[in-house]
Amino acid sequence: MTKCDICNKGITTKVPGLECRSCGKVVHASKACSGLNAKQLSALRNADRLDWTCEECHQNTPNRKSSFIIPEEDDENNDVAVSDNSSGNCMIDTEKFLKDITAEMKKVLKKELQPIEASVSFCCTKIDDLSKIVEAQNKHIQELEKKYNYLHNEKTHLELEMSSLKQ
Repeated sequence: MTKCDICNKGITTKVPGLECRSCGKVVHASKACSGLNAKQLSALRNADRLDWTCEECHQNTPNRKSSFIIPEEDDENNDVAVSDNSSGNCMIDTEKFLKDITAEMKKVLKKELQPIEASVSFCCTKIDDLSKIVEAQNKHIQELEKKYNYLHNEKTHLELEMSSLKQ
């Protein structure tokens, strides 16, 4: 049985542990032994590829930058509610989590759609302008057709008169 290097108590399925990726030290997955808060422990528990480094190893490599950052304190109104039940498992309030995701997606979509909406509005205005121009051109074409027909009839009439004069 593996024992915690901090409290020297056993690591079990009910009280799991964390293994340091640098030195192999094993401690309980609790705030007292690991020094991590509930959010950080939950993130480690739920992530497949997230490694933990003990405080000793972390202090020995202070320039190492982590790709995963969990702030110590956040605005609790914006966070997903996490409850700690008696078996030690963290449960995420899925309803609040989904509402938060939905609200965030609405904000992002609204922001992303604004330029598209402006472009569509601009195109609609241009199409309306072009429709008015086409309508005016159609009226002009009709007037020219009327003039053409008049002149064609006039030419035919003059040709008939000339031919009668020649006779």
